[in-house]
Amino acid sequence: MKDRLLIYGASGYTGRLLAARARLRGVDTILAGRNPARLEPLAHELGLPWLGVRLDDPIALDNALRGVAAIVNTAGPFETSARPLVESCLRTGTHYLDVTGEIPVLRLLLGYDTVAVATGVMIMPGTGFVVAAADCLAAHMARRMPGATTLRLGFSRGDLVSRGSFSSMLGMIGDRVPVRRDNVLTAVPVGRLQRPFDYGSGPRLSMAVPWPDVFTAWHTTAIPNIEGYLEADLPRRAAYQAVSLVAEPLRLPVVSDLLSRMARAWPEGPSEAQRAATPKVVVAEAEDAYRRVVASRLYSPNVYTFTYYSVIAIAERVLAGEATAGFRTPAGVYGPDFILDFEGVRREDMC
Repeated sequence: MKDRLLIYGASGYTGRLLAARARLRGVDTILAGRNPARLEPLAHELGLPWLGVRLDDPIALDNALRGVAAIVNTAGPFETSARPLVESCLRTGTHYLDVTGEIPVLRLLLGYDTVAVATGVMIMPGTGFVVAAADCLAAHMARRMPGATTLRLGFSRGDLVSRGSFSSMLGMIGDRVPVRRDNVLTAVPVGRLQRPFDYGSGPRLSMAVPWPDVFTAWHTTAIPNIEGYLEADLPRRAAYQAVSLVAEPLRLPVVSDLLSRMARAWPEGPSEAQRAATPKVVVAEAEDAYRRVVASRLYSPNVYTFTYYSVIAIAERVLAGEATAGFRTPAGVYGPDFILDFEGVRREDMC
């Protein structure tokens, strides 16, 4: 009987957090990744089995997943790791979870929906703070206002990010921001959409940024118009717009190589004290065709602390048989309230 969890990319910052949480929760877990030299010490520290396996070896991947109920992919960049891992999952009947927030990767994974349904495999990306937190809040808004036509999500100011997150962010730099209009994913110029959100201490101006929720929240709620914002003061807005102006030159090979070197030198991730000092707030506003608006706020611990709770909570549900075949979102399967059991998470309705 398949009842084990495999964490791929376990030696990275997020992978180590999840491995520690899995061990604490008593989940039967295997640690895996591309670098045995980093995996082995972590495995000995946690007392968990480990396996070195490369993404370009499909036979080894399939062998690693036999006897495994679910895999959590934490190995960025996900544009590289998602395809070989999900294809191995489809061959071996293993449920696929990850922590990506990259819309191109979400599109890629959606493309496997038909095969996943046929093989009984659930594909659920975004099981960490990105996407699960806002996805659950979006589902709550759809429940509060069933006829909503517009959903706006605002995220309090940015946190310290891990090396893997920084690498992913570099790949998302562009001169346009994805939004959903009349059920279609489109884009607007950087800086065009700005609006205030109240994150708990009065209105704070925020600007539209490439949040993946414009993709995933639609699958959860079917709300036809969705926008995602990040709290940003004037210097941050100016810096973001300035970077967007040079998005194309940043993709030149010589510049891309320099950015890759910067990413490798980036700190691996925030300390426990830094995480404790940087909680997160998400605000959601839903509006219907009559311009009636409801708003709710989600208070959360740091994004990595939330991820520490949410990914393993979802994995435990999958191991218990709570999985729905096909491309799925966290709130789409587990509902808007399952995150409220996490320490430090609470939700309030503002209006």
